[in-house]
Amino acid sequence: MLKSRKVGLFLLAILVVTLIAVCTLIYINRANTHTLDVFDSIEPFTLESTTGETYHSDNGKIKLIAFILLNCPDGVCPMTMWDFSLLQDELKQKGWFGEEVELLAITFDPARDDLEALKEYSQYFNADPEGWHFLRGEEEEIAAIADQLRYVYAVREDGSAMHATTMYLLDAEHRIRAYHKMTTPTDEMDKESVLRDIEALVKERK
Repeated sequence: MLKSRKVGLFLLAILVVTLIAVCTLIYINRANTHTLDVFDSIEPFTLESTTGETYHSDNGKIKLIAFILLNCPDGVCPMTMWDFSLLQDELKQKGWFGEEVELLAITFDPARDDLEALKEYSQYFNADPEGWHFLRGEEEEIAAIADQLRYVYAVREDGSAMHATTMYLLDAEHRIRAYHKMTTPTDEMDKESVLRDIEALVKERK
């Protein structure tokens, strides 16, 4: 009888320890789960690409979008594209580049930034067209995309310009899931945060 009671207590102790371990793992997993809200959504769009092909955004891929112009007045655009080149390397290492995730650089000065100029510009940053697209379109097309994202910019007749420094992370359904800042003379892009948010969207699809 005493032996049976000891066995029962022993099994109960094992059960308690197991439950504690399971609860701990669940807590750790939840604490480590990084989820993103849905802020808004935009319509799929079609633009011209430096590859010579038409780019269709409705391709089921995650997108990090930055608006740029080649005649950037404050260096924000080239500094951001340099950071895009570092993101490109990271995404390739993770096996996501071009397969799960795309980097999009859309000019908002299409009157001056033709495809040939954009292509030459992209080569300064070793942009791989498999997953990093430099895009342009008619002014009305660019304005329509920017309006949906609430992105503010202005290009004057002399080519001078002003623009916001917001980037947009879209999921495969064109939903805005995160906002990030471009690199500026005073602040660097938070590339770790960008990659963490991209990883969260990749995991959502698994």
